[in-house]
Amino acid sequence: MQVLVEYLQLWNLVDEIYLQPDTADQHIWHFSRHGTYSSKSAYDAFHTGSITFGPWQRVWKTWAPLRCKFFIWLAIKNKVRTADKLAKRGLPHPAACPLCDQAEETVQHILVSCVFAWRAWTLILHELGLPAIVPQPGCTRFSNWWCQSIKSVEKNLRKGLNSLIILVAWEIWKHRNECDFEGVVPCVQQVRHVVVEEGSVWCLAGASAFQDLLLRRLPLGS
Repeated sequence: MQVLVEYLQLWNLVDEIYLQPDTADQHIWHFSRHGTYSSKSAYDAFHTGSITFGPWQRVWKTWAPLRCKFFIWLAIKNKVRTADKLAKRGLPHPAACPLCDQAEETVQHILVSCVFAWRAWTLILHELGLPAIVPQPGCTRFSNWWCQSIKSVEKNLRKGLNSLIILVAWEIWKHRNECDFEGVVPCVQQVRHVVVEEGSVWCLAGASAFQDLLLRRLPLGS
């Protein structure tokens, strides 16, 4: 009985189709504009309806060490093991942000909302002549601030600025870990110093756009 039902369904599908004996058969791939199969079109079709990761180009196509990109990716996805995440799992965690001791610790707080982070961004961006993109009070999403910052600068600065933002965010996170696990006293100048030192290493490793940005003001290796 099922075979008969399927036969009738197929009959309905081909009932309006008329074969043309003088026309050669051809394969048409409906998942591409030109009807031609490609691996990319098949990959895109396979992921149709999936949730896209908006800032992926700013993360994965920016010059930066892979470990730094991976951290930024986790931070944007809110997957970093900060106090809020640890508390949900009943694990030991800081009672407040180790950098400012004024608010509950989340990764978004650490990177843009924290007073310490704001001072670090302010110091570095002012030295580069970019005070207009310092995170403003009320800024709560790192990825949103990053997107707005990139749009507000000249195109020739964007690649270098992407690298800088990744670097500063990474060093703020590392400084947070030093304060939490090693008892280091929070120091904005220390973060600035490490950014300059590490930035010079990135430039030597081939981050040319980043080097162009840093040479505007920051003395490399100082």
